[in-house]
Amino acid sequence: MPEAAPSPGVEQWHAQRGQLTALAYSMLGQWAQAEDVVSAVGEQILSMDPATATGVRRWEGYLRALTTRRAIDALRSVQQQRTEYVGTWLPEPVDQALLPEDAVANESMLRLGVLFLLEELSAPARAAYVLHHGLGYSSSQIANVLAVKPAAVRQMLSRAARKLGRAQAPQREEAEVKGLLARIVQAIERADVPELVALLDAQVVLHSDGGGQVRAALNPVSGADRVARFLIGVQRKNPVGNVSLGQVNGAPALLMEREGRTDLLTVDMAAGAATRILLIANPQKLGHLGAAFGPLPG
Repeated sequence: MPEAAPSPGVEQWHAQRGQLTALAYSMLGQWAQAEDVVSAVGEQILSMDPATATGVRRWEGYLRALTTRRAIDALRSVQQQRTEYVGTWLPEPVDQALLPEDAVANESMLRLGVLFLLEELSAPARAAYVLHHGLGYSSSQIANVLAVKPAAVRQMLSRAARKLGRAQAPQREEAEVKGLLARIVQAIERADVPELVALLDAQVVLHSDGGGQVRAALNPVSGADRVARFLIGVQRKNPVGNVSLGQVNGAPALLMEREGRTDLLTVDMAAGAATRILLIANPQKLGHLGAAFGPLPG
């Protein structure tokens, strides 16, 4: 007897799995947790009552809603754990090859700097922000997903916009970011504090994440001079053996290999200077980086 054809819901889940994982990741900041959320959605679709499945008119929106709701539940369960994290909790970087080209309408929503800022929001507010800015959902559409009134969604979006400030600012040209990263590395290797300070915004903030696994600054480092001296101090204590450049979360990133550890460094920039630096050294967060890292531009 031939096997029964998969239901339309299961087919749509398979077709959209990459996009749904990217949606859950933008909610959670961790790829494995996002995959777990999407797998749970698949199990839910597989066991769905046929009558319920027949009533689904638009599977894309239905699957996004299920994914968002499950991601909210997952985020609520880990938010308390993150407050007890050793030092600053930074999102897990993901190799560009893992992210679907059409993961979100606004790819800047997957940048590490934006995901980091989204940690300041409650789970429902983060969902509203991601659906609105990442997928172009209206307040009414978001209200249907979150089971709240549109006015409540508009209030969440307004508060989130005030809290996140420059989170929606577009990333700079890729070549410009790569050039800045290369100059930062050169200044660090030369231990040239004035040169490095000149590449940093006066109000730059560096956040580092060692997760208690490797040494890292437990608190943010603020100000161009302090950040420059911090980076050069790390270099003096444990020099970089190899530096390579790759594409992570839609933006250039440095992979800096030192004795006993590997650091991933990304920057947000404005007016040619770094405004925020994220330094991720927790080895448990570097498992989704690919091999596509190459030499710095000359």
